[in-house]
Amino acid sequence: MLENDLFVKVHRQDLSTLFFLYNIMTDWHRHPSLQLTISLHNMCLELETPGDKKYLFGFIIRPNVPHKLSAPDICCINLFIDAEDPYYHLLSHFTATNSVYFLTNKEALKIANYLMKSITIKQPYDLYYVYKLLCESDPNYSFEHDNRINKAVSIISSLPIKQISSKEIADRLHLSESRFLHLFRSELGVNFRSYLLWKRLRDVIDIFDSSTTLTKLASDKGFSDLAHFSRTCVSGLGLRPSQLKRALIIGNKDTICGKPYCLYNIFQSLYT
Repeated sequence: MLENDLFVKVHRQDLSTLFFLYNIMTDWHRHPSLQLTISLHNMCLELETPGDKKYLFGFIIRPNVPHKLSAPDICCINLFIDAEDPYYHLLSHFTATNSVYFLTNKEALKIANYLMKSITIKQPYDLYYVYKLLCESDPNYSFEHDNRINKAVSIISSLPIKQISSKEIADRLHLSESRFLHLFRSELGVNFRSYLLWKRLRDVIDIFDSSTTLTKLASDKGFSDLAHFSRTCVSGLGLRPSQLKRALIIGNKDTICGKPYCLYNIFQSLYT
């Protein structure tokens, strides 16, 4: 591995996506998912939001907040949690007052250890357990979406992403398109178009390491052209598609940074 390589591994689970990242330095970006980010080196990451810059072991950031992440020569994890996930609203409570929740070193280490062990032994991670790690007591909080939005999410999950339109979903719910779009944003906190673009982007990333050209991958997932896909990638992840594709190809290896104190490598040596 070259010193300046960006390294990315992707782990998908239900309505969340976990990125293992090494040497990440993004442009300004924002996306419709709740984001949990933690250093795997017990070193601080640099998080920049409009008008502020912090050095943190980890953080939770609210959806649609512009930010830049810089972690040169450091491994970290980015966990993206979709708004329709049943535990999204539990974890989003930590950003109810401020757009970013700053994890303490102790909190970051506990969550990182749990997620790393779960991934390494191929056991699904439990977001409710992650939430519990951040709480001294259980407030027995629960949240339920409007049943129409639950149905919309189910329909979206059952259809090829390229074929989904707000009008079709609204018709199936017996709502006007404008009413559906308002309800969707009200319930999930993101607009429907941004949500679809984000899902399309992540679908492309899932098959990024194939030999298919970027143009064909983007077209197959519903992007109008390569430029449209490139803009979505930069605006959603802060990375150019060419950067990400190269990083994911590199990421097919069994190690990330090779550093003995990296939690990724520690758990690989313990459980594999």
